[in-house]
Amino acid sequence: MGMTHFAAYKRHGRGRVVAVADQKFASGEAIGGVGNIVGQSSGADLGDCAKYAEAADLLADPNVAAVDICAPTPAHVPLALAAIRAGKHVLLEKPAAPTAAEARTLTDAAKAAGVVLMPAHCMRFWPGWDWLKNAVASGEYGAVLSATFTRIGAQPPSPFYHDGAASGGAHLDLHIHDTDFVAWVFGRPLAVTSFGRRDAGGAIFHTLTRYHYGADAAAAPLVTAEGAWTREPEKRPFVMRYAVEFERASAGYEFGEPPVLTLYEKDAPPRQLPLASELGYDIETARFAECAAAGRECETSPAAAAVTALEIIGAEQRSLESGQTVRL
Repeated sequence: MGMTHFAAYKRHGRGRVVAVADQKFASGEAIGGVGNIVGQSSGADLGDCAKYAEAADLLADPNVAAVDICAPTPAHVPLALAAIRAGKHVLLEKPAAPTAAEARTLTDAAKAAGVVLMPAHCMRFWPGWDWLKNAVASGEYGAVLSATFTRIGAQPPSPFYHDGAASGGAHLDLHIHDTDFVAWVFGRPLAVTSFGRRDAGGAIFHTLTRYHYGADAAAAPLVTAEGAWTREPEKRPFVMRYAVEFERASAGYEFGEPPVLTLYEKDAPPRQLPLASELGYDIETARFAECAAAGRECETSPAAAAVTALEIIGAEQRSLESGQTVRL
């Protein structure tokens, strides 16, 4: 994700990348990687950027005003706290922390220091998903009757992702995208009911969750999300979709080349809605650069969103483990 974000900054030019830190610089190893989304960079020319093997050296660089942290999850809290204490604005990859309590520590520290802390919840910026947020909020097609979100991809090959204690498995690393998006669109659920399976090491590999809204289950929208890693030896196509039924229409998004968002309305032929050509990473990083320059919190992805997402993810895990519905 570090190289993905680097490439995004270079494309949109919002803010100037002056330095990069990676421990691999000390050993001469190549940096980079490939993610689920076609278009993510596996490498880029770092040009004349300062290159540091240690994050502390980058944070001491007076030319650096803001940092984008794309390290493995266990490093998020210590790196973000160090950046905040150094007076830097922070874009922090998801999950912001392993737990909601640790995320709250970060939000409190950022508020006290007067710096921007923005969790990188990229689906809030993703073309086609932003349309859904607006459609639900406006009520243009009536109330939502049901909404289903699906995110399935091959388990990344890095050893980090095979360490469930470090990565949190697909539950924490992948499924959190949809958990956060559900909370952003529909609000904090009253309760969650989750089912799933673990791998031999105990990491949650597959999660299926119902998010409960309203005391009257029959009147409330049926909102579910499924997230999973698969084990194919060759990388399978990445699945990222939603299907939403409104009172007066339905809509479906399917990621692909190109992605497609289709709206179905009564007495009208299905129509594909136009989508911006940028990836959500481009929009997200551009927004962070703008907010950091202005010294103001990002309204689309405020620091508190990380706490909420992790509170819900934690409740989902407790539900999965107990077999019971868990209230928030």
